[in-house]
Amino acid sequence: MIDVEGDLVGEDGAVKRETVELWRRDPVEYMEELIGNPALRDMMAYVPEHAYTDAKGESRIYDEMWTGDWWWETQVSTYHRFRRMRMRLMRR
Repeated sequence: MIDVEGDLVGEDGAVKRETVELWRRDPVEYMEELIGNPALRDMMAYVPEHAYTDAKGESRIYDEMWTGDWWWETQVSTYHRFRRMRMRLMRR
């Protein structure tokens, strides 16, 4: 339990305070649980994809993280970075 000071002022002119319960969880354990949960298997995305509203691919949809440009660019740049690293190691 911790005491926090808010940004609201009470009727008495004093800044409002509240005691809150703080929960903490190991992020690695949390991700392992999510990824390993069979109930979520069909809801997980591991690769980026471009989604479109039309068959011609002219109207793009941005509705999930994996449909955005950032994930696509990160995945592609990471692939190329590791590929170059692997090539250098193979030359040794």
